[in-house]
Amino acid sequence: MNEQPSILFISLMNGAAWGGSEELWFKTAMYASAKKYRIGCVLFEWPEKESQVTKLITSGCSVYRLPNAGRLRSDLKEKWIYKTITKIRLKHAVKKLPVDEYDIVVISQGGDRDVYSKPWKQFYKKLKRYQLIYHNYDEQFSFKKRKLGILKDWISGAKKNFFVSKRMKDVLEKQLNITFPNPELVINPITFIQPSVPSPFPPLENGNFVFAMLATLDVRRKAQDNLIHVLSSEKWKSRNWILDLYGDGLSSSLLKNLVAEKNAGDKIFLRGYVNDVKNVLLKTHLVMQITHIDAMPLTVVEAMAMAKPVVVSNIGDMPDWVQENINGWIAPDASIENIDKVLEVAWSKRNDWNEMGRSSYDLFMKKFPVCIEEKFLRQIINSNPKKI
Repeated sequence: MNEQPSILFISLMNGAAWGGSEELWFKTAMYASAKKYRIGCVLFEWPEKESQVTKLITSGCSVYRLPNAGRLRSDLKEKWIYKTITKIRLKHAVKKLPVDEYDIVVISQGGDRDVYSKPWKQFYKKLKRYQLIYHNYDEQFSFKKRKLGILKDWISGAKKNFFVSKRMKDVLEKQLNITFPNPELVINPITFIQPSVPSPFPPLENGNFVFAMLATLDVRRKAQDNLIHVLSSEKWKSRNWILDLYGDGLSSSLLKNLVAEKNAGDKIFLRGYVNDVKNVLLKTHLVMQITHIDAMPLTVVEAMAMAKPVVVSNIGDMPDWVQENINGWIAPDASIENIDKVLEVAWSKRNDWNEMGRSSYDLFMKKFPVCIEEKFLRQIINSNPKKI
């Protein structure tokens, strides 16, 4: 008889097909299934997710699909009809989820408040034992009173509240005027096998240094528009670099138009969604994550694992991973002015990027656990949490 608790992972992320927030539950699910735990996985349908779904099924996990809200439809009328139908389908699909068949339900939010939207806001009442993961936050967000009550009900009933950033927990406690019960810190796994030695500094690409940013194309959170404004100035255009923007999202058209408007199409490239992050980083010289809203983005950790210097903003726990002038630089915020200032400093140190990348790798090796999946599985099943 299997005495290990069964676990149902529910992913509420649906703003994009995949992201760093998905890696933690996904890899832990496969790891636990290999250890003979009975595992179920609930996730929204996206064509780009099918390779991950196949891996889950192959590893022995049960997969329950949720209908997608029609984000990929281009015709507005067709999209509205599809979304209306999908809302009904989603409501029925959520009702049918076999939550009673699992001992623990782990709900992964793409952000910090996914659970207070339909059809999830009363879903906690069906759950005997559940845990919540918070992956992102907005320091300027103001919670409406009614939704605030729903979120507090969710939080108070959770057996554990997992955060990828201690700063996120502190900010949310202040915003919500609560103390989180059973808070714990987690680290997202990287998407490739951990390198045993630092990656070599790549040659220039046609004489150019390669900058890269891997993030959802969402200027409200990720500030790619401000980055483009900075790098399309005449001062920057005269220098030997190119910028690769990886990802998809709501701001895709806006950013394409901005690059064209700034006549920067020979310097700034929107590369779309990418699965093979490791190969992207192998050819990159400097990784950027200068954003308005972030907790602890996987991009920064993966860049360090691949021995890259990084430029970040003073958001979330990124400053805990970046040491100024040692493995990167920290901008006070993602304003145009401060992006320009921090990149100017970084550019002046470009002859040091190779050595700084090695420092990134050394810091990664000191901070990153050997097996994230095993550690998180232990956190899930341990009834005596080690609080933040």
